[in-house]
Amino acid sequence: MMIINQEKETPREEEIHNSNMQSGIMKSLLRENVYYYTAVLILTLLGATVLLTNHKADVTIWVNSHYSPFMDQLFKITDYGGTIGFSGAIIILLIITQGPRVGLKALVCFASAALIVQFLKYVVFPGELRPVLYFEGSHELRLIEGVTQLQTESFPSGHTTAAFSVATFLALLLPGKKWHWLFAIAAASVGYTRLYLSQHFITDVFTGMLIGVTTTTLIYYFYPDQGDIKWRKN
Repeated sequence: MMIINQEKETPREEEIHNSNMQSGIMKSLLRENVYYYTAVLILTLLGATVLLTNHKADVTIWVNSHYSPFMDQLFKITDYGGTIGFSGAIIILLIITQGPRVGLKALVCFASAALIVQFLKYVVFPGELRPVLYFEGSHELRLIEGVTQLQTESFPSGHTTAAFSVATFLALLLPGKKWHWLFAIAAASVGYTRLYLSQHFITDVFTGMLIGVTTTTLIYYFYPDQGDIKWRKN
């Protein structure tokens, strides 16, 4: 009778093995969503370039001076419902179409990003001035009728964070799609509306994008496996 001697991995070898597996999973996740993350990278480079070459106040003034009645009415939509209503609607849709486990995973991703935003707004950077108060007495902004202008807790943008959190989650939920970049463009459009409505500075929007993408990607990666997802079978 042949006896096979199987050596048990040492703790160090097991740690290396697990690390390699996790690294492989993350690379696979990024590779399957290369179109989305490429679009995010481009947006990040564009945003960083604007921030490095312009003061946030100058960007706000420039955006505020480029307007149209059509955009006024269109962009007002993003002010309705807020981030909770927007994220909640997506979660309900996911529960209906994908089941409660996927909906719960989305809830954890969105709520985590939102908590980081609230912590920064009210603990790290409390009272950060929004454009309408920042420019008071120095520059008269063109404000849109019907839009309630908030005055403080500007940094970072909760709407932009929520938009990129949702966009990232949907991209990861539907791997390998070439049109993933549209999710990034849609989320960036929400960020632009926050500038257009004079509710935020570009620094707020840029940081919100980074929080939404990074938080959702990491939580999606580390979250316990939820099994097969219906959309992936199609």
